[in-house]
Amino acid sequence: MSENKQRDTFIFYRSFKESMNDLSDADKLIMYEAISDYSLDMKEPELTGFPKALFSLIRPVLDANTKRWQNGCKGGASSESLKGNQNARKRTKNEPDSNQKRTKNKANKDKDVDKDKNIDKEKIVKEKNISLSDRTEKFKEELTPFVEKYGKDMIFAFFDYWSEPDKTKTKMRCELQKTWSTAGRLRTWERRLSEKR
Repeated sequence: MSENKQRDTFIFYRSFKESMNDLSDADKLIMYEAISDYSLDMKEPELTGFPKALFSLIRPVLDANTKRWQNGCKGGASSESLKGNQNARKRTKNEPDSNQKRTKNKANKDKDVDKDKNIDKEKIVKEKNISLSDRTEKFKEELTPFVEKYGKDMIFAFFDYWSEPDKTKTKMRCELQKTWSTAGRLRTWERRLSEKR
């Protein structure tokens, strides 16, 4: 990517707007400017109070999108996927036959597998391909819309608890659960906090 490459666009998610609904007009303007300046020019915002806390939840999403944009400027290959791309380039014209055999064998195996199990396997494979830090950031992004309803302190405590990695540092605590509904877990978390008071 050339040094002079300037970003002209960025993604603004509905969750950003919804998380700012209850802010004063002045704070909304500050947040819109902070998000725009950071996304387009990587200008570090000077925020205080609630806008600072809210921006800290939004920032990882902006960083991830900036990284995708930078990788796109380089031709799309990130450093993590570079090895896979090099392996793809090494294939010769003679290999499709062996690839077709593997595909046919896999297709025959899949016919015998229950569809629900197949979906679970696909989900596991996708999760394995995404790093723990990326999944943690995605989890943080998922919590952003709930800041208004539950408050930043509760969301931070909830995030800290459920994003804790296991001993092998491959899964978060929330990923070890058999079932998971963020909204449901937050309601239970809030109810238990109320019972302790």
